[in-house]
Amino acid sequence: MFRFQLTTTLCYGPDSLSALADLDGRRVLVITDGFMATTPLMGQVRDALSRASVEVFDKVIPNPDVAAVAAGLRAFLEFQPEALVALGGGSPIDTAKAVRKLALEQGHRTDAGFYVIPTTSGTGSEVTSFAVVTDPHSHAKLPLSSSDMLPDVAILDPAAVATAPPRLIADSGMDAISHAIEAYVALGHNDFSDALAEKALRIADTYLLRSFRSTTDLKAREHQHTGATMAGIAFQNSGLGIVHGLSHSIGGSFPVAHGRLNGILLPHVIEYNADVLGIRPSHVSEVGRRYVSLARALGLSASSDRNLVFGLVGWLERVRRELEMPGTITDAGVDPNEFRAAIPALAATARKDFCTSGNPVPATEGDLAGILHAIV
Repeated sequence: MFRFQLTTTLCYGPDSLSALADLDGRRVLVITDGFMATTPLMGQVRDALSRASVEVFDKVIPNPDVAAVAAGLRAFLEFQPEALVALGGGSPIDTAKAVRKLALEQGHRTDAGFYVIPTTSGTGSEVTSFAVVTDPHSHAKLPLSSSDMLPDVAILDPAAVATAPPRLIADSGMDAISHAIEAYVALGHNDFSDALAEKALRIADTYLLRSFRSTTDLKAREHQHTGATMAGIAFQNSGLGIVHGLSHSIGGSFPVAHGRLNGILLPHVIEYNADVLGIRPSHVSEVGRRYVSLARALGLSASSDRNLVFGLVGWLERVRRELEMPGTITDAGVDPNEFRAAIPALAATARKDFCTSGNPVPATEGDLAGILHAIV
């Protein structure tokens, strides 16, 4: 038996921030970062919460570690909120998730709800039970998973992404694409996750480059925002794979944006999983056929299924180029010699990553190391 569950209520479209009026009269802790706390969007959130008692914790850092989560928990315990609101990208949302989980374990509930307002269109964190916290000693990214971290309400207001700069649109958009593609082939894929992953990919094909090229194309940004959430729902219910396992490993040691790493890794992982060179036995050919289905959903055509897989890779590389994203780890600013020296440790870490277990094709440390060598 399979289960497909969406616990989170989605409020989307213009004026979605008005959903915060449900918190009138409540004690509300807003978790965000220092920059977001100074933006007009924060002012709009405060206006929507004007009838609530609000405290703001704005000490979230990029790639939050255990100490950052502990600071958020202290703010929670001091204020004793009835509701939690996360405002920002993946770091504020992941911090809020971890804070909520730890508070619950100490008997402190947020009975008025856990609301998430994503300001990027990519992580899918607003509809998933996952969070990533960095180990301050090893710098490894530690994926956490608990149903207690699922938001109650996700507010997808296009105003939250209206002013996002092009580079953020590119990084988050490639993250959403990687979620859709990995969810579609992951071991836990099912008819429902397939439908959402495929739709999310078609939305990205139509709207991502428009969002990147124009800060005034609000229709494109609104659709890309909802598409990214669809991809999040898909992977919440199907799993991910070695793109994310490798990306988590690399990101813990080298300062490259997660979406950028995914864009570098995706073509190589597709070629590995689909076995386009015919190295592995034919029993994995079903994975290749799933990539073929995605290629056809994008309107691609070719003389053979093998060429359709290459067509999907070509589509990814074209989108990556048009988003002005790097194609190799060297292009991303990492010293190639330093990276090569780190490959054995990176492969070992990726092999143990939770996401790697969902990959449709088993991958040894040697396989993972081969992919890492290929992206230099």
